[in-house]
Amino acid sequence: MAWNDGITSELSEFIESLGDLGDIAKDAAKSVIDTEVEKFSTNVESKIPVKTGGLKSSFNVSKVTDGGSSFYGYDAAFEGNAPNGEPYQKIANVINYGKENQAGTQFVSKAIRKLKGMDERIEARIEAEITKRT
Repeated sequence: MAWNDGITSELSEFIESLGDLGDIAKDAAKSVIDTEVEKFSTNVESKIPVKTGGLKSSFNVSKVTDGGSSFYGYDAAFEGNAPNGEPYQKIANVINYGKENQAGTQFVSKAIRKLKGMDERIEARIEAEITKRT
């Protein structure tokens, strides 16, 4: 069986034209993730109860750099301890989820729920970027 040089040539050109689509998709996904993390952070920070300001100042969102080249993400945590030695993360969890005789405020859980649909937003951004460039 012989190959049709016209088809081989066209296929080769098509494959070459896809060369930077991976980078376009990756950049688009990162952009959406960055935006979503910023919104998440703002949503959490705006709902943190403030008595002394310690809990609010302990909230930190940082880019994860040790996940390897194929990983892109962030870590959000309440870092350190209150003056009484109680970890701020534990305090935030109790405020968020509540305890036996106290309802939680769900301030973190609500911010997390707002991330629902992020996969679709990433997909839409990728499609939009590819459409713009092809």
